[in-house]
Amino acid sequence: MDSGVVVKEGKTSDIKIEFGKNGKVIIRLPYDQELIRKVRMVQGRRWNPQEKYWEVPYSENLMKKLHGLFGKDLIVDPYFYLIPLQKELSIRKYSPRTIKSYMRMNRDFLLFIGKKPENIENEDIKSYLHYVVVRKKVATSTLNIIINALKFHYGRILKKDFIYEVKRPKKDKKLPVVLSKEEVKKILEVAANIKHKAILMLMYSGGLRVGEVVRLKPEDIDANRKLIHIRASKGRKDRYTLLSDVALQILREYWKKENPRSGYSPAGIKKSI
Repeated sequence: MDSGVVVKEGKTSDIKIEFGKNGKVIIRLPYDQELIRKVRMVQGRRWNPQEKYWEVPYSENLMKKLHGLFGKDLIVDPYFYLIPLQKELSIRKYSPRTIKSYMRMNRDFLLFIGKKPENIENEDIKSYLHYVVVRKKVATSTLNIIINALKFHYGRILKKDFIYEVKRPKKDKKLPVVLSKEEVKKILEVAANIKHKAILMLMYSGGLRVGEVVRLKPEDIDANRKLIHIRASKGRKDRYTLLSDVALQILREYWKKENPRSGYSPAGIKKSI
């Protein structure tokens, strides 16, 4: 395995580098005066007495600095090698959910292979895909997302042509489960919380996803024309959907009962409705 990548089992002399909160990098090392002397050479370092590790601010040249100080005993979380991928996804306006998913899947792949991204080869991709299919038994939809995540990183960003040899599996053709009117009615009756009932009604009557409902803003509800404006949905596309009379009535009941102080509510209801 390449040095600098997290492995499952380490020696007592290993120095582990992890990504912390608020742009901080965590350095875990065994008690050794020489190692402590080296970590004190890093600008901005701070000892955390409760958690028993060192914290340093992240910078682009930090990893080069740490590798120079600690050499081959340095074990780095693969997340650090994926920061350029995260930046590229953000620049291309991918959704936070997609960015999180692509980062997690690429990190899992590097943890499994134990290499840095620039050293990945064709057989590494095939071995990992075989592992997630045979051992983890992922669904076809999940496998396609994994392929998308790896293809974006190694195909588009790192320009490795071998990724295009991967053949996508065919999606399972399954009929959707359609609830009857009675079943939908029972679900709505069970929801005692008026806010939850309003969210469920918007999802059912307007065909909204959960994420679309919770991101609604007051100006997205058009009570006069009975329309809901969905902004930057899947594929960053806007669309309109119908606002039923029943859904509008529940929204009004929610507003009267909850009486939110601000112009916004969790379901995006406007005071004027």
